[in-house]
Amino acid sequence: MLVPYIGRYEKIVMGLLSYIPEFKEFSELTEEMDKINQQERKIYLWKEADSDNIIGLVGFDQHDDTDTLVVRYLSINPSFREEGLTYDLLTALKKEFPVYSLTGVISLSPILSKWAKRRQEESDKELDSKQENTPQV
Repeated sequence: MLVPYIGRYEKIVMGLLSYIPEFKEFSELTEEMDKINQQERKIYLWKEADSDNIIGLVGFDQHDDTDTLVVRYLSINPSFREEGLTYDLLTALKKEFPVYSLTGVISLSPILSKWAKRRQEESDKELDSKQENTPQV
């Protein structure tokens, strides 16, 4: 479940950001937290459906003038990696901002491309299924 960042999640966000190499240095981490707290960067957190555990996050810039979200980073707790959460997180973000296109920094290009491809395949399957169930005239 995707939830927007609020101040009480600051330590959790700092912990998740520390998994990202560019935020290993404390000065870089605090600089990013300043951007988040000043709402220069948006953060949404991923909560487990059956508990209140926050296990991931996505950080992005929202450009209202171009209806674009630029994903800057994704972080998933190492205990939960390889469970398809990145796909779920990006899909939930797209549902939260349906008119916005998702793009990202170069380092996330492979992840976003894979997400877009899988999303298109699922959409195609859904369309095929609907066509199969439509009575022929």
